[in-house]
Amino acid sequence: SCVAMAGAAPSPEWCGMDVTFSMKAGGGDSIRGEVYAYDQQTDTLVLKENAVGQHLATYRVVKGVHIDLASVKLSGAAVPPEPVPPIAQQTLDRIREKEEQAVHKELAKGEMIGEGVTREAQLLFNGLSKTMTCRWDKQDILVLLELGSRPEQGVRIKSPYTTDLVQGGNEGFVERVKKVLEGERARISA
Repeated sequence: SCVAMAGAAPSPEWCGMDVTFSMKAGGGDSIRGEVYAYDQQTDTLVLKENAVGQHLATYRVVKGVHIDLASVKLSGAAVPPEPVPPIAQQTLDRIREKEEQAVHKELAKGEMIGEGVTREAQLLFNGLSKTMTCRWDKQDILVLLELGSRPEQGVRIKSPYTTDLVQGGNEGFVERVKKVLEGERARISA
């Protein structure tokens, strides 16, 4: 049986019912489908259209504000949506951990950009940081011996970032950084 619901706004109670309506700016064409879901927070209606069996259908997402409420017609019985099972604490903890890691990663990206340095200096830093742990100290590039080591254990490269300005206490590491820096300078000038 068809129930005219002129003026009725979309609601979760529509789930499972067949609905026909026009869009406010749609030229009068009717939209028809089964109400698959409705989200009140976003005022979003999801319609299942052209269902072929249980596994094949087209879905249409419509903002409730765009529906011409005077044209709404509902039929059929409402079927409450499947309840969403609660999320296990272990899953929530993993989600929060991933979020924290993503935030940390984005903050770390910001530390990889030098303030007030030339484009060439940033390119050299980017090249060095592909194979070494680097960070900026004002305008100097610090190349750390290993992740978590103290800056004084690494190498400092002062502007204009030439091999004669590579300074550090570990001669073997200084030579390695000089070699990589030479390679990056050659790559940039090529």
